[in-house]
Amino acid sequence: MTFQKEPTLILHNARIITLDPDQPTAEAMAIAGEQILAVGSDKDILPFASSDTVIENLSGQVVIPGFNDSHMHLLNLGQGMDGVNLVEVRSVEEMILVGQDFARQNPNKEWIIGRGFNDENFSPKTLPTRSDLDQISQDRPVFFYRVCGHVAVVNSKALELAGINSNTPDPPGGSIDRTSSAEATGVLRENAIDLVTSLIPSPTVDDLKRFIRIASNQAASLGLTTVQSNDLHGTRTLKNRLEAYGQLVASGELPIRVQLQATMPTPEELHTYLEMRKKYPQFGSKVSLGPLKLYADGSLGARTAALSYPYADQPEASGMPIHTQEELDELVMIAAKANLPVAVHAIGDRAMDMVLDSYERAKNSVPCWTARPRIIHAQITRYDQLERMAKLGIVADIQPIFVPTDLHFVEQRIGKENSRYAYAWKTMINLQVPTAGGSDAPVEPCNPLWGMHAAVTRQDRSGYPAQGWNPQECLTPWEALALYTTGSAYAAHEEAIKGSISPGKLADLVVLPADPTRVEPTELLEMKVAATFVGGQKVFAKSC
Repeated sequence: MTFQKEPTLILHNARIITLDPDQPTAEAMAIAGEQILAVGSDKDILPFASSDTVIENLSGQVVIPGFNDSHMHLLNLGQGMDGVNLVEVRSVEEMILVGQDFARQNPNKEWIIGRGFNDENFSPKTLPTRSDLDQISQDRPVFFYRVCGHVAVVNSKALELAGINSNTPDPPGGSIDRTSSAEATGVLRENAIDLVTSLIPSPTVDDLKRFIRIASNQAASLGLTTVQSNDLHGTRTLKNRLEAYGQLVASGELPIRVQLQATMPTPEELHTYLEMRKKYPQFGSKVSLGPLKLYADGSLGARTAALSYPYADQPEASGMPIHTQEELDELVMIAAKANLPVAVHAIGDRAMDMVLDSYERAKNSVPCWTARPRIIHAQITRYDQLERMAKLGIVADIQPIFVPTDLHFVEQRIGKENSRYAYAWKTMINLQVPTAGGSDAPVEPCNPLWGMHAAVTRQDRSGYPAQGWNPQECLTPWEALALYTTGSAYAAHEEAIKGSISPGKLADLVVLPADPTRVEPTELLEMKVAATFVGGQKVFAKSC
């Protein structure tokens, strides 16, 4: 064994799970700069240490490839941690108290913004209204996102500023909840949310940097070395968001790698973004520009996921497509002609049909489109749709961590029969549909070990139900680990540099106290990352 470069770091006395079929396990590895030089036994690797090599004895701990979250919202995660945290509230009354406390502690904030409440956890299960949020403030606008991000509730001041009243029509792809007298209740769904968010002052570059720092440091502590983050939303805020990332990279303050997904919901914005991509400077190895991210429908929890049948618990509703088929076709076709990857959010089976139709048309019309189209979530599916995904080579960008929450209401929403191929991960793998694992944080926590637990057990974190929900769709521990490593790298066209511990790949690694593929699944919920390396640099170490 000879090296062209001298190793700068050697990790040894470890159990290394490489996910490289040519060398599945090892004891040691040599790293030079950002790359892995060699993987082997202590006997193979240690002799190549020089006087300048840092040698770290891992004392039998386990090393795996760095976790890669295939779809999340890093900026929203940080912004939520900086605003009103509604994740733990369990009633409208508690939400009001939390909001009042935040308002008192932040008298200078022009808007009171929060995220994370889930009315499925309330008793009774009811959404708050404008009058509830008026108790937080009548002078300042209050804006609270539901956990899914597809429903928001605002107070009377926010409705007033947005000009929303009994005469305001529902916008295309959105709706305004109303009382029997047509007055707005304060609940906004899908594109109706934009009527208010367009008024919220855009965060400054310094604000954005603060949000990214908070969230990326948390991600590193959970073993995430890459996140694929939907942080670019339209052209209005594009410059500031890219500037924030660029400044963090330049100052060495970004601990992880980020591939940015861009939501450009109109042809005009998409063309502007494509032109910008040609001119924008590269960020080095820490930040890259990824796929076009579109929304085909909403969420199951909010009953805005587009179904081909009525909701079982609300027969007058069947969900809400965000685009017409023609609009979706046009956006996908523009991207295909530019050879830009596309990832479309689709939860309901009707939305799945729309996305699959758009992808098939684009593939047939633009045979040189080499990008890997993705469907993000792919939750409420039919077997024929999964077969079609396999035939078309569509990547399923799935979020196992949704199941601990959703298993409590899926069958109420869509019925037991329609649930058979919901969250059908094992069927996807058996059909050879490429799969990648994400969290959609801040919708759910971005802890990949919790995601692995959900994939393996299909239980909530209390162990319910005992055998798992639709247990035939449980994954093996190895399949679950692959979701968040090799699968996510493949989805992002980065399997040549990420996803396994192999010579020549980036030295993005996680050190764990035990093998996540061998422990009892419940141990995954308590397991803490010992260290996270990005490009051979330790960006997180567990304190004693």
